Amino acid sequence: MDGFYTAHVLWFLAGVVLLLAELATPGFVLLFFALGAFVAALAAYALNIGVGSQIVVFLAASLAGVALLRRMFLRVFRGRTSQAAADDGLADSGAGKIAVVTRATGPGRQGEIKFRGSFWRAESPEPIDEGRTVIIVGLAANDSGAYLVRPAESGSGGVGEKR
Repeated sequence: MDGFYTAHVLWFLAGVVLLLAELATPGFVLLFFALGAFVAALAAYALNIGVGSQIVVFLAASLAGVALLRRMFLRVFRGRTSQAAADDGLADSGAGKIAVVTRATGPGRQGEIKFRGSFWRAESPEPIDEGRTVIIVGLAANDSGAYLVRPAESGSGGVGEKR
């Protein structure tokens, strides 16, 4: 049973625990500390070095992995995002398009509109009741991820305008 508590086995087990912890956390950081633990286990087994040297090997391998490989791992496993995806679907301001109010909006009160088959937050400097047709002015200036809308003229049925 003494062989189970040797330094290289403990470093290996620490690497396994860190790999399992990486599965529960995002960011690809613990993965590199697991890699460092495996390198320290190999060094402890092959070179029979002391604990201080094992810690130095662990830290050097972990930090080198983070510095050299983390960015590549993130790019490979997370992929690249387009600006449209980064804007939560609001990259197109929708300016000039027609929408329908599904929850009343007004000054200081965020409402909701139905636009392109989805529901979006909406803001307006004037009160607009539920069910009214509105024209999208653009994105709200306060960076709330909402559309800025204004009431459509009473005679406007939205003919010729894209929804």
